[in-house]
Parts: sequence; C-alpha cells; structure tokens
Amino acid sequence: MRPSNLLLFVFLLFCAAATSGQQKRVSAPTPAAAKRPAAPAAGATRAIDTSRWKIYRSKKYEFEVKYPEAWIVNPGSGTGVDFIAIAKPYEAGEPHIAVTLAIQPNENPKKLSVKEWFAAQLRRLKATPESQGSVTIGGQPGMFMENTNNFGTQHDTFTLLHETDVLSFSYTRPGPFDPTCAAIVSSFRIVK
Repeated sequence: MRPSNLLLFVFLLFCAAATSGQQKRVSAPTPAAAKRPAAPAAGATRAIDTSRWKIYRSKKYEFEVKYPEAWIVNPGSGTGVDFIAIAKPYEAGEPHIAVTLAIQPNENPKKLSVKEWFAAQLRRLKATPESQGSVTIGGQPGMFMENTNNFGTQHDTFTLLHETDVLSFSYTRPGPFDPTCAAIVSSFRIVK
C-alpha cells in the first residue's frame, strides 16, 4: 500500500479525533462486545424520500450519489486520493454535518474482493473496529466499520470501483442527520 493511502485508511480509522488529544483507543472488543450485533449499515435506518434530491456524478470514476437539495458538494482532486465532501450548509449553533467520499485509485491492484481487501487493511494496521460488517450499496458488496471518540461514532463504508479503486464514505453518527447521511451512502450507484 502506498504511504498516502495507508495514511488515509489510518485517518478513516481514527477520524474525528477527540479534542485535547484524548481519543478512544481502538482495541479488541470485550467478549460481550464481540457478540454485540453490528451497528446498522448504510440504508438500514428509517426510509428517507430521496426522489427530489440532486445527483452528483463522477465521470472520472463512473458513479453517482444523491444528496439533499440544500446541501453543497465540494469535489477536490489532486495526486493520489480524491476527496468529495457533501455537506449541510453551516448554521450557527449546529454541528458540521458532512459525508466525505474518498477515492483511492489503484489501491487494490491484486483485485481482491472488498471483504478480503478490508480484512488485509485491518491486519496490516492491527486494528479492531468497535463494530464492522458487510453491506450492499449500489448493488455491490461493501464493508463498514464504526469507532467512537469524543465527537461521536465515525461510520465508514468501503466498496470497490472497477476492481482496483477503493471508494469510502465517512460520516459521524448518531445525530439528527444520521438517516440523511445513511441515505446518501445508500444512493450510491455505478454508472457507465
């Protein structure tokens, strides 16, 4: 794995680190936690009507994702990882709400399944998320994980784009916009 992509995966594991340097440590779950059912994955929350939502399309990576009409899309690009932030406009007194997409080109050169790729990343980092599991988004397999810190629970979902590129969706939950963020992730579709 290229250093920049390893850093991205580590960033996603420890995203939204707690203020004043205090972060909840990612460690092996206790026996009770190990038996705890995985947190709901994308799309497992209450249904949201997305029929009037706008659509963001990436011609470069051939996918689309829906987002609420009032939210803003901020695509960034450069060398390495491409980031796309889909955010609710800031309002005084409200927390920042966003779903961040990160596309890691050629991160899966061995063309592993997303489950195999995800497991390899966790082994490499010797990390054990508080919860993890399989999910289907856009009709294709994905993996999700969650870790908690002082800002809330960071939810990350991973899927493959065209076998070798890895796409991740990240947002903090729970909160009043958790169903909206989950609906954004669930709206993902590959387009040709």
